[in-house]
Amino acid sequence: MKKRNLSDWVREDVHLANRAFLFADGLFETMVFSNGKIRFGTLHFERLLEGCKVLGLSTEDLTSIELLDELLANRFGQGCTLRIRWNVFRSGQGKYTPQTDSIEESIQIQSFSPAPSIKHLAYFHKEIFLNHSPWSHCKTLNALTYVMANRDRAIIGMDEVILLNYDKYVSEAGAANIFWYKNDVFYTPSLGTGCISGIGRRIVIEDLKSRNIEIIEGFFEKEVLFDADSVFVSNVTGISYLSNLEGEMLGQQTFSDLNALFNF
Repeated sequence: MKKRNLSDWVREDVHLANRAFLFADGLFETMVFSNGKIRFGTLHFERLLEGCKVLGLSTEDLTSIELLDELLANRFGQGCTLRIRWNVFRSGQGKYTPQTDSIEESIQIQSFSPAPSIKHLAYFHKEIFLNHSPWSHCKTLNALTYVMANRDRAIIGMDEVILLNYDKYVSEAGAANIFWYKNDVFYTPSLGTGCISGIGRRIVIEDLKSRNIEIIEGFFEKEVLFDADSVFVSNVTGISYLSNLEGEMLGQQTFSDLNALFNF
């Protein structure tokens, strides 16, 4: 092993010594910037406010979605589509006990890739489970569960991983919420299973309810997916239909009206 001097370990990048880096004490929003503004910006801002309330973060100095739109449009123009990650975390350092509830923010900008229309190979993770908590529905910086689940998925060559909670009820996918359809009814796991309150999830649910189409949120065992007419996952980048789960072909019905909710 290479011997290191003390100076090798000392970083002058003091901005890295923050509570996001040290304790994952904060939240983030993954958003799509298109046609000069954040898509579903109001919904992202509402979720961020809810997360700040749950974590006890002050929103007094939180950037508005309108200002963020303006900054991005001025920098990148109207014609590009970008993936934006908005990080909001508690200021100060301290140890486990925070010294303040004021916030700091950062923005990460990447090229955008839409969700694939089909994910061919999916499976249930056998060792990683979700747990409900007062903040499990929030998109917190503590995402190690999803990091490890998706690492395992990639290693075995799968396109999607489905996570159960500790009571073995279906909760969500590796980076998306999950829905299925059977006998004219849509289903999705309750937030009580420990899944994140996704923006794509909210968009789908609100659209179905606006058209008086039945959508049931609840606690479901994994066997229901094999008998469904359609199984799909959604996040802000779009909808992906699952075609094969644990080696079994799934129902292949698709929904153009739901797909169109995420069209650019």
